Amino acid sequence: MRSIHGIIAAFALVAAFSSCDSSDGNGNDPNPVPTLQRSGGMVLVEAKGKSFQMGSADGNADEQPVRAVSFSRSYWIDTTEVTQGEYERIMRAEYAAYSTPDWTEPYGVGSRIPAYLVEWGDAVLYCNARSKAEGLAPVYAYASILGTPGNGCALEGVTADLSKSGYRLPTEAEWEYACRGGVNFDFFWGKNAAGYPLSSGDSTEIGAHAVWAGNSWNFGSDDARFGFAAAASRTANAFGLYDMVGNAWEWCHDWYDATYYGTGVIADPEGPASGDWHTLRGGSWGNEAPHLRATNREFSTPDYLYNFIGFRAVRTAQ
Repeated sequence: MRSIHGIIAAFALVAAFSSCDSSDGNGNDPNPVPTLQRSGGMVLVEAKGKSFQMGSADGNADEQPVRAVSFSRSYWIDTTEVTQGEYERIMRAEYAAYSTPDWTEPYGVGSRIPAYLVEWGDAVLYCNARSKAEGLAPVYAYASILGTPGNGCALEGVTADLSKSGYRLPTEAEWEYACRGGVNFDFFWGKNAAGYPLSSGDSTEIGAHAVWAGNSWNFGSDDARFGFAAAASRTANAFGLYDMVGNAWEWCHDWYDATYYGTGVIADPEGPASGDWHTLRGGSWGNEAPHLRATNREFSTPDYLYNFIGFRAVRTAQ
């Protein structure tokens, strides 16, 4: 089974983050969808009572078989990946030992650039800190922090209660449902992966919706287009969500299990109770089109820093 290490092994880069900020840093979306309910840089995904077909019959082995997933709760989700500016503000206010990650050019530095060089534990600490800052009940508890908060830490003895009001990482099911934006295609702009992209027009279409190898990595580190782009610099999906594919891989709450998919309807799946790796979704600025599919699953150890990995937060609608 492949991992993100194998997929981007040739990319020999340093780890990276992404920020859960609003589209312009002030909670404003540059292209608002009037029918969507918004609050504080988040969008409400009205999933309660709904179901969808998760996975792909034509995808990798760990995306099969396609299974029906139902939701008993709706959830709020950040419209963008967490930005460096937002990550710095939240983490510095909560953790005295916080240290800024080594964000550097040419990968991307700036308040609107997704946070990177983030471990799964750092993302969890961010979620708890953001919850406390807003007077919400933290979702995660842990026994101890190993390393420097915000700059490559790991957590021991993590437990989670996803029913609590605070911020957390999305489950794989929540992430895929949000990424699809209500459509049943491999790409949320209405295309499937078979024979795509074939033309320069196809590549341009992908580039309008995603920061990917075709408009970033492939130009090389001496080109200004190399690396992360500012959050919300591409077209959003129908749920008003930016960069759900491309820009940064996004940590999910779930432990990874290659045989996790099964038959029958499953309600509110949260993934295995334990594991060695956490799941990543969405592809990055260094990936080709197959890794941008809504169903594509990758994984990495919770304490592995990478120049392509960031996250966005969700919280359960109360």
